[in-house]
Amino acid sequence: MRGCLFVLILAAVVVGAASWFGAPVLASTVARAALENAGFRAASSTVTVIADPPPKILLGRADRLRIVGADVDFRTFHAASLDLVLTDVDLLGRRAATIRGSIESAELATSDGPAATADVVIDGSADAAAATIDVGATAVNDAVAGAFRRKFGVAVIGTELVAPDILRIRSAGSTVEGRLGVDANGSIVLTTALGSSEILTIDRSVPLTLRSVSVVGGNLRIAATLDAQALLGG
Repeated sequence: MRGCLFVLILAAVVVGAASWFGAPVLASTVARAALENAGFRAASSTVTVIADPPPKILLGRADRLRIVGADVDFRTFHAASLDLVLTDVDLLGRRAATIRGSIESAELATSDGPAATADVVIDGSADAAAATIDVGATAVNDAVAGAFRRKFGVAVIGTELVAPDILRIRSAGSTVEGRLGVDANGSIVLTTALGSSEILTIDRSVPLTLRSVSVVGGNLRIAATLDAQALLGG
């Protein structure tokens, strides 16, 4: 009887230890699988789950979930890297309270030519986080040159971004000035005396709503709202 009792106690200790130390590993595996099912792919990635106490992860709850990835694809969206932290996470329900972090060299579609890249900073509630998108002046210049060549048949020599939301375009013998804005389709457009032309768009597979655009430090800054809850599938 004593031997049997000792075996039962030992088994309980082993199971308890496995729950305590093994839960984060199991949760990371579950979280990674959920991300992949939602369309997330990366050349290399790390998913870290933290809970206090760790066994509550077995119920599908986590205090903090961190996703770090390089050469990332989400459906048709691509970025060089990302580092995102979600809090108060329901792993089974695929929901979270907040999201914070950054995405480097995210690709934005242009009307003509290669995709432009932007850096994104995210912070806020998971279903409506503030996202700040910074696009370099060179990327804007390339996008505008392509748009004007396609729509107006004009060769652009150079461009200049001027606060608060002005873009000056130099072509042979003339300079055109226009105002940057967000159209009803959620694209960045330039409105000049020649008309309006779309220059940048966000991949429609990403639940990101553009709200406004401005010029900050000689670069383009886009204010947007991200529904990370939709990304999680919740």
